[in-house]
Amino acid sequence: MDTLYLKLEQKKQVSSQKALLGDVATLICAEQTVVNRLNTIPMAQFSGSKKQRKIFTVTDIIAKIQDVYPSIDITPLGETDIIVEYLPPKSPSKVLEWLKVALVCVICFFGAAFTIITFNNDVSAGSVFEELYHSFTGQTSDKITVLEISYSIGLAFGILGFFNHFSGHRITTDPTPIEVEMEQYEYDVNKSLISYDSRKGGNNAS
Repeated sequence: MDTLYLKLEQKKQVSSQKALLGDVATLICAEQTVVNRLNTIPMAQFSGSKKQRKIFTVTDIIAKIQDVYPSIDITPLGETDIIVEYLPPKSPSKVLEWLKVALVCVICFFGAAFTIITFNNDVSAGSVFEELYHSFTGQTSDKITVLEISYSIGLAFGILGFFNHFSGHRITTDPTPIEVEMEQYEYDVNKSLISYDSRKGGNNAS
């Protein structure tokens, strides 16, 4: 029997109530008929219209494979545990989606504006600009000088560079700081779910 390579990711999302092995794992074998047969093995059955999840270990999956091919040589790759998350299909409301986007934009705008204002007040940026303007020109600042204008423009470009996006376009190919933080957050959440399920001692559906 040829070697079967079994690769698991930390999390897989499915939209079908009946999740098959081929939906949650990547199988590679020289005998394609073996892969085709194993891909049809049922892994989880969901019901209802709410988001649910089940957690499997690599040993759970190996046991199911060996029920079909007892003598097959399996080489596991990737993660040792996988979260299978069921997301029921929905017909998204365009109006609701736009309202959510608008709400997030408003919150981000006023939150960022408040943060910048309080920071400038804490460090007395206005007074610093007045002193610099008076030192270099010998004139009294009217609070709208080349310093304030340059600072405002530089702040805008700094924000664009930091978040690496402008009008839906990525400036560079690097992930943005928010994407990095969200990826780390999702990784930590998945690890916590797996750890919690391990302490409970069984598959978790919620």
